[in-house]
Amino acid sequence: MTYARQRPTVKRSIPPRRGHKRGRKIPLFFKFLLFVGVLFSIILLYLHVKQPPPLAERVRAIDQLLLAQLSQLEIPQGAIQKRGEEQRYGSKTWTLSRWEVTLPQGVEPDKVTSQLVRRIQGACPGVTLTESKAQDGAREVDIKVDNLLAHHLIFYPPKLKPPPLRPPRPRLAIVVDDLGPDKRIAEELLRLDASLTFSILPLQRHSRRIAQEAHAQGREVILHLPMEPRGFPLKDPGKGALFVAMSERELLHQLRKDLDAVPFIAGVNNHMGSRFMEHGESVRLVLGELKKRGLFFLDSRTTAKTQGYRIARELALLAGERDIFLDNENDVQDIRAQLEGLIRFAREHGKAIGICHPYPSTVTALKGMIAKIKSAGIRIVPLSQALD
Repeated sequence: MTYARQRPTVKRSIPPRRGHKRGRKIPLFFKFLLFVGVLFSIILLYLHVKQPPPLAERVRAIDQLLLAQLSQLEIPQGAIQKRGEEQRYGSKTWTLSRWEVTLPQGVEPDKVTSQLVRRIQGACPGVTLTESKAQDGAREVDIKVDNLLAHHLIFYPPKLKPPPLRPPRPRLAIVVDDLGPDKRIAEELLRLDASLTFSILPLQRHSRRIAQEAHAQGREVILHLPMEPRGFPLKDPGKGALFVAMSERELLHQLRKDLDAVPFIAGVNNHMGSRFMEHGESVRLVLGELKKRGLFFLDSRTTAKTQGYRIARELALLAGERDIFLDNENDVQDIRAQLEGLIRFAREHGKAIGICHPYPSTVTALKGMIAKIKSAGIRIVPLSQALD
């Protein structure tokens, strides 16, 4: 049986159906166009979104807001002190401003700071504000922009208006000299309702006792220091006197003995001394010793050429001068007239110093005038309060 040779089978390619095409690669040019389009869209989107202004510009905007708010509260420009310091952090630069505001009457710090905080937080989102209270009642506010301190504000409470100044009442000091020999009249003087100054002679019979009693009753005590007068020996200054002819050692020895003879003394005035007080070197020795002991000096002005007050001022010693002798004339009416003159002097100069003596007529005149002096608005003060 004979078989016929078969031809090999050849597969035919079947063309793809319509709608089923092979995937094609996108050309590079079209990829580039797509990239440019996306990038352009991003740039447009970035420009469309509002960017925050620079730091320095936002800080200046807060400055303007602060000024406007303080003006609205009627705080005068003179009550605002402001200073600025240039700051740099990385690429950022701005001005850190420090404000000190003294608030007027009727405006309290709490009210101001609460309004400012609300206003700034509403107008400047992202700004951080911190409030604190100082011990003196002031309020402090720190303002930070981008977490950087831009403003430090201090609001001081209103200053209380001081009460109107009353003119000081005139002062009047009355010094009673020559105390020491008579205890009885010293006791009469102590019964007077006035801050008289007791000037006590050294080495007298009752000097220590009078000083003790006067001090116990709150009266100021001073030493009535005897000094050489013109006309010595016809005019006798008494025990413990200082003389121009004394050596420095003799003078200081006698002076220290006199100072120690009267307890509780706050100062010294001269008894007589019309010659001694003109001798500058002797006066300087005396006043130098007083300064060492912390005592003041009253120049009784027994001579027009006295060196006492001038040298005391040179030594920076608390000192003064007698203004009026009250009882050169030993008559009650005359002494009252002198007291009237002392009152006028005190009114004109703010203070006055009068010297008198323990005469019965002087005590009588003082009894009748002390109430009048006080009713005239004049203070009778210890001598130390009428010195300078």
